[in-house]
Amino acid sequence: MKPIQLKDFLNYEYLSNLETNDNETYFAYIKTIANEDNNNYDTELYIHDGENAHRALNLKNNNRFYFETDTTLLIPFTKTDEEKEASKKMMTTLYRYDIIQKTFEKAHTLYVPLLSLEVVSDSCWIINTSLREDAHTIYEDSANRDDYIDSLKTHELYEEITSIPFYRDGGDFIRDAHSQVLIYNPLTKTYKRLFDKDVMVQFSNYNKDTNKLYLLTQKHTGIQHYYQDAYIYDIDSDTLDCVYESNEYISISYFFELKNSLYFLASDMKKMGLNSNNDFYFLEEGKVTKHLDFGLSSYNSTGSDSRFGFNKTYRIIDDALYFVGTYKNHSPFYKFDGDTLSTIYKEGSIDGYIPFKDNWILIGLFDNKLQELYRLDNNFTRTQISDYNKKNIEGKYIADPIYHTFKNGDVDLDGWVLLPKDYDKTKSYPGILDIHGGPKTIYNENFFHEMQVWANLGYIVFYCNPRGGDGYGDDFADIRGQYGQIDYDDLMIFTDFVLENYALDKERMGVTGGSYGGFMTNWIVSHTNRFKVAATQRSISNWISFYGTSDIGYYFGPDQTDADPISDFEKAWEQSPLKHAHNIETPLLFIHSDKDYRCPIEQAMQLYTVVKKRGLETRFIWFKNESHGLSRDGSPKSRVKRLEEITDWMNKHLM
Repeated sequence: MKPIQLKDFLNYEYLSNLETNDNETYFAYIKTIANEDNNNYDTELYIHDGENAHRALNLKNNNRFYFETDTTLLIPFTKTDEEKEASKKMMTTLYRYDIIQKTFEKAHTLYVPLLSLEVVSDSCWIINTSLREDAHTIYEDSANRDDYIDSLKTHELYEEITSIPFYRDGGDFIRDAHSQVLIYNPLTKTYKRLFDKDVMVQFSNYNKDTNKLYLLTQKHTGIQHYYQDAYIYDIDSDTLDCVYESNEYISISYFFELKNSLYFLASDMKKMGLNSNNDFYFLEEGKVTKHLDFGLSSYNSTGSDSRFGFNKTYRIIDDALYFVGTYKNHSPFYKFDGDTLSTIYKEGSIDGYIPFKDNWILIGLFDNKLQELYRLDNNFTRTQISDYNKKNIEGKYIADPIYHTFKNGDVDLDGWVLLPKDYDKTKSYPGILDIHGGPKTIYNENFFHEMQVWANLGYIVFYCNPRGGDGYGDDFADIRGQYGQIDYDDLMIFTDFVLENYALDKERMGVTGGSYGGFMTNWIVSHTNRFKVAATQRSISNWISFYGTSDIGYYFGPDQTDADPISDFEKAWEQSPLKHAHNIETPLLFIHSDKDYRCPIEQAMQLYTVVKKRGLETRFIWFKNESHGLSRDGSPKSRVKRLEEITDWMNKHLM
C-alpha cells in the first residue's frame, strides 16, 4: 500500500457549480485540477444526461456558466486579444455552448462586469454586477465610457478611501463599488437599474415559479452594517416594492416566498451576537414574527482542504426551501415547506445538490473519500456515479478518522484521531494537534489532505471541535469574551484524552492551525510549553490592531472579544496572544499571505518580531499575492510550499 504524498493534491479533481436545466434533461458542473507548470487551475465544463457525462469545454481558469435554454449555456469567456482587452475595461464577453451541436460561439457583450446571470426569457436577463456610483455611465452613456475607464488610472497612484470596510480578501480595494442588480434586454441591449446608485444589493434570489426577484439591500452610508431592507421585483408587472424596512431587528441571510407567504431565514443577534444561528421568520405587511426556531447552522461549514469552487446553498423547488446545514459531524439536507422543517438526509458533507429526474444529484465528501458525484433516490439511498478521484486514492493508505466523545465538565465534545499505517500501541509516535478556523466551522470525517500526509509520515494526528465551533447550537458557539479560555481548556483536555488512549509521545507533540486555529496556536504556545513545536497560519495575535484592518468588518473583533478596543482596551488586550508573548518558548513557524485581508499580515509581523527579538527559534514564510484561503485555493506552487514548510518544521523537531 502506497503512502499519500505531499504533492498528491495537485492531481485531485475538484467538482463544483452543479446546475440543471429547467426540464432536468441535462445537468452541468465544473471539474477543476491544479496546473503546477502554469501555477493556476484548469477548469473543464462537463455535461451529464443522467446516464453518461462528457467533457464539453476547457474553460481555462473560468468556472462560471449559466443555462440559457435547456440545450444552451452562456459562459463568460475570452478568446481574442480584443476580448481580453475589453475585460480590462469592465466589459464581459459571453459565449454560447450548444449541448446538442457541441458548438461554442461568441454570443453577446455586456457593458458591465458580471458577477452572476439569470436568464428569465429571450428579452429579460437578471444581471448582478458591482459598480461605483459614478460608474453607471459605462452602460448608461457609451459616449463617456472611455473617459470614465481612463479616469481609473489614478488608482495606480493612490486610493481614496471613504468607507469601511475598504478592501476584500485576496482582491483589491472596494473603491465604494456596490453590488447592483440590472434588468437587461439582450434583444434591445438596454439596461434597467432597479435601485438608486447608492444602494448595495446584498442578496438576490430569482423564483421561476413566481417570476419574481427577492432582494435584500442596504443604503450605502460609508459604514457597512448587517441589517437589510427587503424588496420584491415583479418581472411580469415591472414593479419594485419594499416589503420590509430594516429597523435593526434582524439580520437576514435568505429571503423567499412559499405558497404566497414571505419568509426570512434570519437572526436577531440579541443573545449571541454575530455568530448567532438562523431561525425562520414570517413576514406579513411589513411586520416580522418568529415562525419556527431552528438555531443551527444553515450552511455547510464542515472543513476540508480538498474542495475548490462554489455551489448554491439554498434552492426553492416545488414550493419548498431546500438547504444544506451543519450539525455535529455532518451536513444535513433540510426541507422547509412553510410549516415544518424536516431532515431528508444526514450523512457526510453535501457540497452541492440539484433535483434531477425524480432523484437528487449530489457533489459530496463521503466515506473519507475525495469529492465525487452521487445519486440520492426517493428512498434516500446514495449511489456513487463518478470515479474522478479513484485513481488518486486507490492502493494508498488512507487513515480512517477514529471518532471519540469526551467531556469537559458537563459539556460533551467530539474529536477524531488518525493513526499511522501499521500503528502499534506498544511503540511511541509523534503527534500533531490540528485546530480548525472560524471559529464557527467544524471538523468531521471529511477527507483532509494535510492530515493524511502527516499520518502517512508516521504522526498521530488529532483534532476536535472545541466550543466556539458550528453545528452544536448557539450556546456552544458563543465564546464572546472567552477566547483562549473555555476553547483552550477543551483542546487541552482532548490532548490529554489522546495521550491516555494512544501511543502518543508527550515529548513529541506539535500544534498548528489557521485563522482562528492560528489564533489558538498563538494562544497555546503563550500559555503552555507542552507542545515542542508549532506552526501558526493566517492568525490573529492582537485584537487591538486587528480592529478596522479586516475585510470581515470593523464589528467582528469587538463582537468576538466582547470588548471595544478603545473603551475597553484591557479586556481586548487580555485576549490577545501578543500580550502573553513573553511566555513563548516553543519553536514557532509563521505562515501568512500579504493579500490576506481577513487576518492582515501585520498580525503575524507583530508576534514574529517579539519572538525573533527574544532569540527564539522561528521562521516567517511570507506568501506574495495570496489570500486568506491559501491552504484551500491558493496557487498550486504556494500550496505546495506552505505544506512543505509546515511538514518540514514538524519533522525537524518531532522526528
